[in-house]
Amino acid sequence: MKKIFSLLLLSFCFTLFYSQNKKVFNKIDSLNTAKEVQEFLDNDQNKIKYYLNVKEKNNYDRYCTLIADSLHLKQNWEKADFDNNGLTDLLVTGNISEGVKTIYILDKGDHFESKNLSKGELYERCSFSLVKGNKIEYHSVKILNRQGFIRRLSENLIYKFGEFIEENTKPKRHNILEIQTRTAGSYRIKSFFKMEIISNGDILWVSEGDGFIQAGTYTAKLSQAKFKEIVELLNYIDFENLADEYEVGYSDATTTHLQVTYDNLKIKKYGIPEEWEQEVSEFFMIC
Repeated sequence: MKKIFSLLLLSFCFTLFYSQNKKVFNKIDSLNTAKEVQEFLDNDQNKIKYYLNVKEKNNYDRYCTLIADSLHLKQNWEKADFDNNGLTDLLVTGNISEGVKTIYILDKGDHFESKNLSKGELYERCSFSLVKGNKIEYHSVKILNRQGFIRRLSENLIYKFGEFIEENTKPKRHNILEIQTRTAGSYRIKSFFKMEIISNGDILWVSEGDGFIQAGTYTAKLSQAKFKEIVELLNYIDFENLADEYEVGYSDATTTHLQVTYDNLKIKKYGIPEEWEQEVSEFFMIC
């Protein structure tokens, strides 16, 4: 009887252990060297859509090399379960013809999903990633504008809403009533569009040769589930406290205006200087 009880207790302990530990061994778990990571990236069966040359050291310029050394980066690849599905994912930095690129690869069970993490030379002079648990400590030298001004930033990134975004440990809960976005075109891009999304799911799209659909006014209905996703994202990125204007370090980018109406008819605007407002509004009145 005592022996049977011991076996039952042992069986219970194993069952409890495996029920709490959802970790499943996968291909990424077996990678232990830069050479093995390179072979994993190059294997056509894995369908990784980016090519990187993974070495012990990356080809940074002198300024970025000093930053990399200060961060004490041990290797150019790290593992973690970023999307919390019990499968190990991969973060890897390597050389490409334009410089250095960082990508992440998620194991989705039946396939691998690969995406960019670094933004590229139009947005960043260089960037560095350190895995902390299932999050990423992201260091970058941002290009702020076309005049070449740069700033070094550090962000804590978390995988959420299908991408890595800046972590917000205490997101607010605003009642989003309406979302409006419209473009003002650019020197090269002459198209315009305006889109409005109301909290009841009504969508209005006004297009003037935007390259997606024929010019005209269109209406549609957004499901409450999709609208909820948009609201959750806006609240998570703390839209109320974002800067009023952002710019990129290259020319001929389309200017985009975003307006969010929330709570007791509060309005938060982004993107277009006040002196442009009337001109853009008149355009859409004509449409």
